Amino acid sequence: MITFLKDRVSVVRSAGMAVLFGVVPLSQAFAETTVDIRGMKSKSESDVLQLIGGRLVYIREKEANSWRANDAAFMVREILQNDGYHSAEVTAKVEGSNMIALIVSEGPRLSLGEVLIETDGDGDVESLHKTFVTPFGSTTPFGAGSAPFREEDVPKGLEFVTRQLMAEGYWSAEATLKKKNIDPETGEVDMSVSVKQGPRFKIRRPTVDSPDGRGVKRAATTWQPFLEEWATTENVNKLRAEMLEAFTSRGYPDVTVLMNNRLGYDSYFPDFTIMLGVRVKLVDIKVDGLSRTRPKRVKQIMEPLKEGWYDEAAMNSKVKELLATGAFRSVRIEKTEVAPKRINATLHFEEAKAKEVTFSAGADSFNGPLFRAGFTDRNFRGALRGFSAGMELSGRGILGEVRLTDPWWRGTDVQRGHRLYSLIKAYDGYTTYETGYESSWEYDVTEHYSMKLLGGLSFVTVAEEELPISLLGDTQYFHTWVKFTQSLDYRDSKILPKSGWHVDLPLQIGAAIGDDTNTYLKAGVDGGIYLPISDTWQLGIGGFAELVTTSGGIAQLPVDLRVFNGGARSVRSFPERELGPSFAGDPYGGDFSWAVNTEVSKSLKGPLRAVAFVDAGAVTGDYTGPRQGGLEIAAGLGVHIDLPIGPVRLEYGHNLTQDDAEPSGTWHFAIGTTF
Repeated sequence: MITFLKDRVSVVRSAGMAVLFGVVPLSQAFAETTVDIRGMKSKSESDVLQLIGGRLVYIREKEANSWRANDAAFMVREILQNDGYHSAEVTAKVEGSNMIALIVSEGPRLSLGEVLIETDGDGDVESLHKTFVTPFGSTTPFGAGSAPFREEDVPKGLEFVTRQLMAEGYWSAEATLKKKNIDPETGEVDMSVSVKQGPRFKIRRPTVDSPDGRGVKRAATTWQPFLEEWATTENVNKLRAEMLEAFTSRGYPDVTVLMNNRLGYDSYFPDFTIMLGVRVKLVDIKVDGLSRTRPKRVKQIMEPLKEGWYDEAAMNSKVKELLATGAFRSVRIEKTEVAPKRINATLHFEEAKAKEVTFSAGADSFNGPLFRAGFTDRNFRGALRGFSAGMELSGRGILGEVRLTDPWWRGTDVQRGHRLYSLIKAYDGYTTYETGYESSWEYDVTEHYSMKLLGGLSFVTVAEEELPISLLGDTQYFHTWVKFTQSLDYRDSKILPKSGWHVDLPLQIGAAIGDDTNTYLKAGVDGGIYLPISDTWQLGIGGFAELVTTSGGIAQLPVDLRVFNGGARSVRSFPERELGPSFAGDPYGGDFSWAVNTEVSKSLKGPLRAVAFVDAGAVTGDYTGPRQGGLEIAAGLGVHIDLPIGPVRLEYGHNLTQDDAEPSGTWHFAIGTTF
């Protein structure tokens, strides 16, 4: 008897004879098994093999046999059926120790044809259609051509439509397949879907049950603002969350709030069951796991939460703020009873790497190419302050700056900032050299209302180039200023807003102290509103107005303190800052600038959106001689790509009021919203 041991040498004794066998590893005893797909008509063999991918590895590395061949046939059959070849057959055949043949009979392909949505209400038919066909394209193997028709996707699509309508407040909505027709020549499957939308429900008076009677009055004050609101998923979830927070923020960390519902004809009745548990006070806050961060600093930040009823919502909010600094990977809260109705909270930290060196590059239509290198310490000297130093080089100049930010100035919720900077920047007609210091305080008064106070002192030199010295104002001066801004923001997102509105009201006073002292007051307003028309269409209206008044007249105010217009965030038929008074094509600003922007956008696919816009605006100044700035109107088109950093915008604005020496239009490339 001879025994083969994988990857070893075996000595076998038989009939008084010793024989030495060099054993070949089993994995190398035969060549790689080839899988040959035959009979494909609409797809290539390489397409199918690529889709199967790594699942064929175990077949190719082993000797061909019937059950491995059947496995390969099953994989190919599954791929084809997922692409609409519902009757596809794949026969496996072993043609040697290293050859498997798969004979394919595709049969007809069924694809998704026309889908007609019939509704008894005023629902967005386009949106319902998009929702219904979603499952048909979700697993298209070959990623191109018409979506396959799979019978199992029909109930999924109907369920998606029903869920969407319920989320919008139509709790009795029902979607059913009314008709299905298969074209025998093309294989297209046309369907008619009947949507019974029913009435839109409103939130009516809830019932509240509490075993011990506690919490009923507090619950009533919480749900009262929701009465007669539409019973959308958003509003219902918000009601549930606020009911819970009404008690966790008042010393009941272990409260249980259960929510069910009853439905009337057009009424959504929430039913709450509340079990408060024990009300506790927070005695002390301890910290654990800190090595680079000062424990005293964390306790200072958390101090306002002590010596009162334990507010779990406020505690969670503070923890989120700590995580937002980037100094920690995780924070876990542990509550310990230290006396009846008294607890301590221990924060268990896992610190993160706080220091990093970064390099970045970009471009926009005004500055040209941008390159930046910087160093950041998100936990400067262990005090949870942010320190950064960096240098930025662009097509228009160079900036060097150092920043220090304290998110909790003196243990409060006021954010304090310091900035030292030096800037060289070339504008059309002149170049500015500026070195200075800025200081800021920022406070979020409420979720939607914030205030910011800034002050600064700098030394500025303006170098004459194409613009004559008479149009530049003071060219060497100290600039001191204070700016106060109030902001109201009700957008659903500050980065990628789809609904809501915001407005900023900046007010700035300052002085340019050079050969003469010129004081000024600058006031403005800017903002916008976003109105969703449907799931895919959106209307946006925004703009700004800015006025500067001076003690010595606008012509004496340094050119870089005046107001300008034109560019990617104003009237887009002009390059940046080039709308308004100019000399030989170089702008020199004015004392009043305004713009109104109107945008209509449509989602195309994924993050891609198409945009059409109309802008109007002007710049005025009390000059004599050079050309004044009149009303300018632009119309244009663009493409936006919605990314986590904001919309990346490529737009062209056409000048509808073109005068001599004005551009017929301008291309813009920018990142961020228009307004």
